[in-house]
Amino acid sequence: MGDIECERVFLIEHFPEDISKHKSILIQIGDFTPANDFNILKIRGKGDDYELIKKEFVSETERREFCIPLTKQEFELLYPVTIRKHKKKRIFYPLGKDTCEIDVYLDDMLGYVRAEIEFDNLDDMRNFIIPEWFGDEITKVNHSIHENLGAINLNTMISRFKENNIHFTPVYL
Repeated sequence: MGDIECERVFLIEHFPEDISKHKSILIQIGDFTPANDFNILKIRGKGDDYELIKKEFVSETERREFCIPLTKQEFELLYPVTIRKHKKKRIFYPLGKDTCEIDVYLDDMLGYVRAEIEFDNLDDMRNFIIPEWFGDEITKVNHSIHENLGAINLNTMISRFKENNIHFTPVYL
C-alpha cells in the first residue's frame, strides 16, 4: 500500500505581501476519461516535466498508478485532444518547516486560489497554526468540490462552495 498523506487544504483570503519572491511553476492537466471514472487516464505538464498517468481502480481507498514520462512535443500533441483541461500556477511558499503549495487557477477558473500543506505526521498537522491570510478550510470537501475540474468555471465553483456553506471570495494576483 502507498504512503499515507497528512494534509490540509484551505481557501486563500488574500496573498501574503512577499508572494512574488517565491518559486512557482505552471501545471497543465488534461483528462482523457470521463469525470469520476474508476480508471483514469490523464496527462500532466509540471514545469518542464511531462507525463502520461494511468490510475486503475483497486478498491474504494486504493488505486494503482502508472506514470510514463513524455517529451514536451508529445505533451503538446496530446494536450489539445483531452476532453477536460485546466491550468494553474503553483507557488511554493514556506511556512516554518513546512511548504505551502498555493494553486492559482487560470483561464475559466481565474480567481480561485487554494493552499495545501502536507505534514510529516499527524501531530504536526493538528498543531498547525493557520496564517491570517488563509480562508476557510476545505480539506473534507476538496475532492467533491473539484469534481469535473477542467469542465467547470469559477461561477460553478462559487455555487459549490455556497452549497457547502463555505465562504469563498475570488482572489487575484
